[in-house]
Amino acid sequence: MIELRHLTYFRTVAETLHFGRAAGLLHISQPPLTRQIAALERDLGVLLFDRSKRNVQLTQAGLNFYKDTAEIFSALERARRNAVSTSAGKIGSLMVGFMMSSAYNILPSVTRHYSASYPEVDMQLTEYVPNLLVADIKESKVDVGIMYRPEDCTGLHSRTIFSEPLVLVLPKNHRLADREIVSPSDLTHESFISIPRTIAPVVYDMIVNYCQAHGFHPRIKLAANLQQTIVNLVGEGLGVAMVPSSMQAMHLETTIFKQMTDPPVVEVAVIWNKENRNPCVGTFIATAEEAWKNLSESAREQ
Repeated sequence: MIELRHLTYFRTVAETLHFGRAAGLLHISQPPLTRQIAALERDLGVLLFDRSKRNVQLTQAGLNFYKDTAEIFSALERARRNAVSTSAGKIGSLMVGFMMSSAYNILPSVTRHYSASYPEVDMQLTEYVPNLLVADIKESKVDVGIMYRPEDCTGLHSRTIFSEPLVLVLPKNHRLADREIVSPSDLTHESFISIPRTIAPVVYDMIVNYCQAHGFHPRIKLAANLQQTIVNLVGEGLGVAMVPSSMQAMHLETTIFKQMTDPPVVEVAVIWNKENRNPCVGTFIATAEEAWKNLSESAREQ
């Protein structure tokens, strides 16, 4: 059976055309090298070297064999690089889930930077509502998620990327539209549009607790699963809402955003299953952190 070491011996002799020099490069003595080449020729049934002349020369069969074995060693090197790159998270596949509001802040930058840095990773993006994203990460249907940091992180790792305050969104002609900062006490009798607690319990509780801390329970008139839907409904005059500040990027002509007194702050995190051994998760997290750092520095410079 032809072994890889036989091919290494053959190629070294073919490249030096001298058994003595080849033996020195291979750190073996010449007689064993000569015997190994002779054994390789017997296995192949052809002569690889012409030893009849003063200098060793490749036969035509030997020359063709040398060219073909170059492909073998090239494939081995490629396999080695791929194994190392895969272990380092540079090659592979990555299933990324995201809540839609992240498309207004971190998601575009992360995906752009990750695709540029790791072009050989097959990254697939799927939009989720937060509660379903947590469930699919726990069931290993998704490798990593960008979402509000879950209240219950059992079985999960999480890394907060950034925090953002909630802001008040009003119809453009609302009575509070001319206020620079809105006090919670001004919202006592307002109808609210909110994300359901079953979808995003952390954000829902944050809004309710904020209102209750200021002496009232919010009257939730409508519920919608997506933050952009909530903003659209506010623009239709159906109520007011508290949404993450990044939703201001929607730039709807029918709405206006206002800061609130001591607003609650929501954390946006990368989360993944503790049992997930996909090395691409690590490179994605590092990219997310770097992308947000770059975005924050750009915002400060403007």
